[in-house]
Amino acid sequence: MAHISAAFLALCALAPSMVLAQNAQVKVVLSDTFRTPAPPNDAFAMNTDHVIVSTAVMASIALFFMVVAYFDGKKFNDTIPLAIIVGSAFCVVPEAVDNYLGGCYWSQSHDPNMLLFFLMGREYDAYVGVMWWAFGAILGYVLYAMLLREVSNKTLWIGLALSGLGDIIVEEVLLNYGGVYMYFGHQPLVLITMFPFWWLFSNVSSLFLSISIAYRYRAWLNGWRSIAMFALMPFCYIGGFTLSAMPTIFVIQGNFSPLVTQLGGLATVAVSLIQTFAMFNIILDRNPFALSESPKSVKLALNGNTNGYANGHTNGKANGYTNGNAKKGSKF
Repeated sequence: MAHISAAFLALCALAPSMVLAQNAQVKVVLSDTFRTPAPPNDAFAMNTDHVIVSTAVMASIALFFMVVAYFDGKKFNDTIPLAIIVGSAFCVVPEAVDNYLGGCYWSQSHDPNMLLFFLMGREYDAYVGVMWWAFGAILGYVLYAMLLREVSNKTLWIGLALSGLGDIIVEEVLLNYGGVYMYFGHQPLVLITMFPFWWLFSNVSSLFLSISIAYRYRAWLNGWRSIAMFALMPFCYIGGFTLSAMPTIFVIQGNFSPLVTQLGGLATVAVSLIQTFAMFNIILDRNPFALSESPKSVKLALNGNTNGYANGHTNGKANGYTNGNAKKGSKF
């Protein structure tokens, strides 16, 4: 938190206009009925050409990673990488909900043939599903692939940071491309042009929750049980997002001072990091502050020589207390 506070104070001194900017793209207009920021609706017109190009690019990237995940799964005899790619497609459902909460608006064609689903008065065209499927698939697979290779905490933190950087790059490009989607309301931490930085912390942390659980229980989930990822990913994402984004949701949907608005964004950053620390410690059994720590391969006996948590990550303390720590008389 000290580093975050110092960075914020430095930003205040160097670029006060950037820090005090409350709006991501447009002047905020409060609804006469609900006194909350109104979505742009038809004031933000869809650029069909931009939608087609963006969707084609993102779908191509996702399909490429699907092929990579398939061969990676063959290499490790693990069906979860491919299940993560497919399961990411189901994250479009909670994504539509958090778009309401977090002030993200996707352009609408109003063409019934292009409609994916209708939620709380807003139309979501099919391209929305493809766009978010690509993001979830890429990020989810990369994080799981790193865990599968038993990288050190330092490398895993670097991977999480690079995922956030990738989010910034992709979203700044798409937002400035125009006609696809936008952020509205009192968005904090808009530090470059249009992308509110609090989103990257909440996005990455929320996706990491399902990936951590999948890795922790990969022996059980391997095989036909991998279909559980289709539910695990969207449920974990909306849970992690709602927890971490709660402070920002209040300021986006309200009409607070610039300072309070930015503090809401910083609170979301802090909560996102805290819940990520918890995932390291509780789910992965790692000390998030021990950067050089790497998980040790622990063989928990199943049929005499295999592992209930194959290539485990419990730093020498598997649930069966193997590696010389088994109780006397144990069949292990």
